[in-house]
Amino acid sequence: MFTTLARWVVRMPWVFVAVAVAWTVFAVGFGHDITARLTLDPGWHAPASGSARVDAILREQLGHDEAPVVVMFSPRGAGGPQRVDSPDYRAAVEAALAPLVGLDAVRAAHTYYTTGDARLKSRDGRHTYALVHLARGHDEGVAAYRQLRDVLASEALALRLGGELAVYVDVREQLDRDLRIAESASFVLLAALLVLVFRSAVAALLPLVVGAATIASSMAWMKLATWGTEISVYAPNVVSMLGLGLAVDYSLFMVSRFREELALGKPVDVALRITLATAGRTLMFSGLTVASSLFCLFLLPQRFFHNMGLAGGISVATAMMATILLLPALLALLGHRVNRWAPPFLKPHAPDTGESGRWYRFSHFVMRHARLVLLASLAILLVLAWPVRNLQIGPADARSLPPSAESRQVQDLLASDFAVSELSPILVVVTTRAPLTDPASLAALHRLHGTLAALPGVTRVTGLMSLDATLALADYQMLYQHPEAFPPAQAALEAYSRGDTTLIHVQYRADPASPAARALVERIRALPVDAGLRDVVVGGFPAFHLDYLDALRAGVPKVMTAIIVVIFVLLFLMLGSILVPVKVVLTNLLSLSATFGALVWIIQEGNLSAWLGFTPQGALDGTILVLIFAAAFGLSIDYEVFLLSRVKEMCDATRGDSLKSVSTGMQRSGPIITNAALLIGVVLGAFALGEVVFIKAIGLGLLLSVVVDATLVRMLLVPSTLRLMGWLNWWAPKPLMRVYQRLGLDETRHEGKT
Repeated sequence: MFTTLARWVVRMPWVFVAVAVAWTVFAVGFGHDITARLTLDPGWHAPASGSARVDAILREQLGHDEAPVVVMFSPRGAGGPQRVDSPDYRAAVEAALAPLVGLDAVRAAHTYYTTGDARLKSRDGRHTYALVHLARGHDEGVAAYRQLRDVLASEALALRLGGELAVYVDVREQLDRDLRIAESASFVLLAALLVLVFRSAVAALLPLVVGAATIASSMAWMKLATWGTEISVYAPNVVSMLGLGLAVDYSLFMVSRFREELALGKPVDVALRITLATAGRTLMFSGLTVASSLFCLFLLPQRFFHNMGLAGGISVATAMMATILLLPALLALLGHRVNRWAPPFLKPHAPDTGESGRWYRFSHFVMRHARLVLLASLAILLVLAWPVRNLQIGPADARSLPPSAESRQVQDLLASDFAVSELSPILVVVTTRAPLTDPASLAALHRLHGTLAALPGVTRVTGLMSLDATLALADYQMLYQHPEAFPPAQAALEAYSRGDTTLIHVQYRADPASPAARALVERIRALPVDAGLRDVVVGGFPAFHLDYLDALRAGVPKVMTAIIVVIFVLLFLMLGSILVPVKVVLTNLLSLSATFGALVWIIQEGNLSAWLGFTPQGALDGTILVLIFAAAFGLSIDYEVFLLSRVKEMCDATRGDSLKSVSTGMQRSGPIITNAALLIGVVLGAFALGEVVFIKAIGLGLLLSVVVDATLVRMLLVPSTLRLMGWLNWWAPKPLMRVYQRLGLDETRHEGKT
């Protein structure tokens, strides 16, 4: 396949380049506004879970489709209003909120002054907040929120917006800024490093061209995907992070091989044919492996993971195709000119592929002391993995944003200065067997209210049965038989009920993200359903978090198994070996354990937080761990494939000389792996310096996995195990070997011999 492709590329390189340029120009125009088509709803709900069902019922049956926004008021200075109960403070709050009357998206607004609710006033009496309920609409309320933000102002009081919607909007806007900075910084640093690596400005330019084409194409494909499904705001960051990093890595590998063949005196067409048959084939397997690992995220039920798998798979596949189709055409046009424009301060040098190179000598040292190196490498990895024992899984919140973000400041103020903040109640949706106002239905609801109020940790229960603590069941039955005669009963029915379905709010003492809140959800779900009730469903944030963790516990083993099976099969098809894929899977699992251990030490426990500029989270978002596992497991195969492809090539050329094949393979791939790790590390590091902890943790985790993989694993663990395994490295049962040979996937069978 690659020999035929090389023939076509050599014959008509301008056609390949012209098609690529035309497509890239179209992709830039088509995909430039992708952020406008992304949803703020991250899609973390597990379908058919209790929390997802409650959300659907609230929207579709009860008409509760509002997003609450917290409008926090604070003293602006010594000269303005200072006390919430003072007339001038109240006048300032009412003046600031007056423009809301003309906004169609505002469904309701509640303040301390309109409700008399002391929970809306801080302990010291200096801060108060209003709850403004906005219509969500198709954009989850983003347009309404921005309109609200534009019209709210006060000269007398400091005014800040918070709440879930505010956090999402702040995250989206911060991600846009971080993405632009990370991409710009990455391109500048990559350009400088590529010149140092290649010692040629022409060669250095090629990976950047491929990277730019990859990002533009990936964004276009992502926008196309938004026509069929909702895509999260996090997706473009994943596209840029993986797409740019892998495009540069793959280009480095292919350009290096092409220049190596030219240095051996091969004509351009022969050098290109060999490059595609070897490096091109390797990149195809690498891309398929990484993309397949990411596509395994579709085995999880949440749409968020589908989005991330799709975004990652598209970026990896696009990087692979750009490197295999566009880059060879550029190399065919350039030929020996690929080595031009060498900076005067860097002397060009031919790649050292002989037996006197540093990597050759280093690999000999490793293999002479294979057992000692193996044990030392394992010990270091186990030490790095040790903090994993303290791993805590928790949800992301406003602390993921920098302290300068308004929504982060509001959350911190609510937590520190307000006695009770009832913004995340447990929601219990109840459907009765008889009509809702039937005496039997009301009796069942009354019993349920009492049971919920008696649960440990519950502070308050509100619903149809909470109009007045002095009312008995008989009073409620009378009130709801003739609600038109009793305005409070009529208002309660309109606020909490539709048809035979009603909503109950359960307030509690525990932190909404705590194990105690999740335990309370489990106790409520374990209550027997009263005979007068047809269905009881529990939702709200604590229930969502519980359902999310349960979905991960059920789905992650499937994802891990699928990734391992896919990688095993692809490596067998590439290498014709059974034991090497087993070794690869085991070493990658150990490497990832070390990465997770480092993340626990840094992100969860807060070490280095001052240097990296974030607030310690106290837990790791399970989403981060799953994404890093899928992406890092695939990325680690990159370096394994780079190394093993050269080792296998040399093993075939030396007729099974294990020592020489490993040493020569290390000599030829070692510098490329080191440079590739450095270059992709620059990209991942740029994203790790972003302000949103979610993306920072993913960038940092992938960066750590690349560093560990390119050093401890690939340079020490792999050569030592290859030496100890000897001829077993390339062993496979005869039936499987016949399958491998029949498929004709042997790299050196056609043009791979050098």
